[in-house]
Amino acid sequence: MNAGLRKAIRIIAAAALIISLCVLIMYVYDDYRSMKNDERVSGLKGQNEFVIPDVLPEYSALYDENNDTIGWLKIEGTAIDNVVMYAPDEIEKYLHTDFYGDYSYRGCLYVDEYCDIFRSDNIIIYGHNMKDGSMFGALMGYADEGFYENHKLITFDTIYEKQTYEIVAAIKTAIPPEGDDCFRYYEYTGADDDEMFSEYVKFINENKLYETDARLEKGDSILTLSTCAYHEDDGRFIVVARKI
Repeated sequence: MNAGLRKAIRIIAAAALIISLCVLIMYVYDDYRSMKNDERVSGLKGQNEFVIPDVLPEYSALYDENNDTIGWLKIEGTAIDNVVMYAPDEIEKYLHTDFYGDYSYRGCLYVDEYCDIFRSDNIIIYGHNMKDGSMFGALMGYADEGFYENHKLITFDTIYEKQTYEIVAAIKTAIPPEGDDCFRYYEYTGADDDEMFSEYVKFINENKLYETDARLEKGDSILTLSTCAYHEDDGRFIVVARKI
């Protein structure tokens, strides 16, 4: 065997050894990474454990009929006494859709898609301002302080829990033009953010129509009811309440 052939064989053998070592290292690393991932996954078990509660018996038939049902909103002494829907994967699904999925100009009351019904500090519910007082037509009554004095509480039961809220403020506002650097109430769904909460409280204090008996504090569960209003272009009328 000549020297050239021996050299070629040694090179091939060395290359084969290097490739084998690389494959072995790859398998060893993959096993190590898998083991670490298993440890990480096991460590997550039980953290931030959250179990969806059972549906309350009085809402079970509604939920069975339409799984988008999330609760019921009622203001005693008004026409507001309606089912509330929640479809986070379909933007404004119930803007013009009734409970049974058919077209309806008045739609349904529905929770903002960006709210988390379990974790958001501020649950925003939208409804049309109907002239016959249905949906959120009666909400405009809160423009008058006397109306507030007689209707200070809101009942908003989720399908999982009975809840009562007290009115904090009634506000006439509007959707700001695109690009305007200003606070937008409908973007605040609540978070562990002191600055955002302070902006929300400032917005309320600067725009509320009159004083009420309630004030917002950090950590409150907030309910915001929003409907169209016609005092200006893209006008909105909102009622803000806190859970008691």
